[in-house]
Amino acid sequence: MKAIVVTSFGGPEVMKYTDFDIPAISEDQVLIRVVATSVNFADIKSRYGKKGNKALPFIPGIDATGIVERVGSHVKNIHPGQRVIAFPQNGSYAEYVVANENLTFVLPHEVDFQAAAACPIVSFTSYNLLANVARIQKGESVLIHAAAGGIGTTAIQLAKLLGARTVIGTIGSETKRKIALEPV
Repeated sequence: MKAIVVTSFGGPEVMKYTDFDIPAISEDQVLIRVVATSVNFADIKSRYGKKGNKALPFIPGIDATGIVERVGSHVKNIHPGQRVIAFPQNGSYAEYVVANENLTFVLPHEVDFQAAAACPIVSFTSYNLLANVARIQKGESVLIHAAAGGIGTTAIQLAKLLGARTVIGTIGSETKRKIALEPV
């Protein structure tokens, strides 16, 4: 399979497109043929050596969508051929990834692969911050910093879904203002 590998810490130039073996799965894992993945801020920080304890070389990426190719003998709820979104074990910038069953979720046919790949980390982060950290209640006002970024735009939508009366966002430029004000 082909994969993008970080060979040393630094900018985009340290990533190489290279051949890799298709990874093996254990009894509670699934093998997924990747259709789409995302670029998260955590991926960029990892590439610079500022997040996690990644040993070089490594495949970046923390979430992906795709089609299940194979499942381990103890996997119960995920089946070959299913469309899924997953948090793979060893990077998602590859043609194939391995994920634990409990970190793999069926993707409805109504949601396209690319849109779904853009959502996991920003959605979980936004929801956790609003529901579990801030514990917003119906009718409250919410302030979202960096409202035009991935987490910010998602947090605006989730705050409304969670019942916020007023959502206020901060941005850093006129261009970002337009992004933050776009209806979703």
